[in-house]
Amino acid sequence: MNDALPPLLALVLVLSLPATALAAADYQGENDVDSSMTFHDGVAGQVSPVDVDETTNRLPLLDPVEYDYATRGPDLGATLAGTDDELRIDHSQYVLVDREFDEADDGERAEMLEDAHDALQDHIRDLDERERDVVREHATGERSDDDLVETVLGNYYEATKLLDVLNHLDDRADEVPGYSLSSSQVREDRRAIEAHQSPIKSDIAAAAEEFDSTDRFEFLIQTSHDGYRLSTIDGQTYVFETTRFDNYDPDTPDQFADQNQTGLDYAEELYPWAASEGSPDYTQAGSIHDVRFTDNDFDVRMFIDGGSGEVYREYQELSIDRLPIVEEWTVDDDGLELSIQATPADGPVEATVTDAETGEPEQATIFVDDHELGVTDEDGIHWFVPPMGEYELTAETETESVTTTIDLGG
Repeated sequence: MNDALPPLLALVLVLSLPATALAAADYQGENDVDSSMTFHDGVAGQVSPVDVDETTNRLPLLDPVEYDYATRGPDLGATLAGTDDELRIDHSQYVLVDREFDEADDGERAEMLEDAHDALQDHIRDLDERERDVVREHATGERSDDDLVETVLGNYYEATKLLDVLNHLDDRADEVPGYSLSSSQVREDRRAIEAHQSPIKSDIAAAAEEFDSTDRFEFLIQTSHDGYRLSTIDGQTYVFETTRFDNYDPDTPDQFADQNQTGLDYAEELYPWAASEGSPDYTQAGSIHDVRFTDNDFDVRMFIDGGSGEVYREYQELSIDRLPIVEEWTVDDDGLELSIQATPADGPVEATVTDAETGEPEQATIFVDDHELGVTDEDGIHWFVPPMGEYELTAETETESVTTTIDLGG
């Protein structure tokens, strides 16, 4: 018996049930973009990436933005195990679907495949709506950091299963004479699912699964009505993702079809530094234009929505050693000297703590507002991801402390 499709067919049909209950409002929601804007205006609400010199441009968030620092580790295992349990299918369901598919004629099999594909697409929309709803509720204080992280991680794990479903549906469709799934639609479905599997979500999930480790994975959460960002420093790499809901318009036809440029052409305009320094990889998947620029020191991937004509998801991994310094200054107090080097567009900040008299490195704990971020290394250095706008930075040893207020204009 071929066991590829039936369990997964049951899976996608069952997956659709709980997800629908979580999706509340109409997907379009409120949109801050003026409906009179022309294609690629990039005016209202700064829908296009912010221009940055000597490094890659970045998709911004709109004010007001709420933020918090979060940590995740092996203690999240129970939550993830619970999510996985909800996705399991009873053996009796496997047998039922097996029997029905095996006994069906080609027309009935094609109908079953079509129904399963429709259910899969419904669930992709549910993932998007669930993500959007929890982000907006987090931005208004209605949902906690844990709620947000567990929701986006739940989507991450479900996306993994949905990719399996899509692959097997595509494989089995080829076995039914006269029926096939559109290759363009399969590519679009795959990109829509992969959008929930960013590198930083993968890092958070990996930290949760390291049950023999006591390490905690720390990251910054930023949310607004129209999007969110997750960011961290992993070793010497700045890793972040940004999603803008107002840049996503799935009900509008792909506007690139009537333009004399491709999604890659437009991405090269939006991210000129990444385009000139890196190697491109481009796939048009229906109305999703998946563009990636990579080099040894960076990896920049964006999903451009053909309906809005703008970037609605952006993933970046940048070597902090290659980031330009745009602001630097030093303050001292209570025998400590705190030197700050800031990188552009609310990027990572290097804090160096030394003895004000001798210049020797000091081991100090670094705080942003009331959040403890870590301890300086043997050179007195600690890199951290800052929030947008104004914040208070403190370096504290066992006997001394120094504090400064930082505001780089958001």
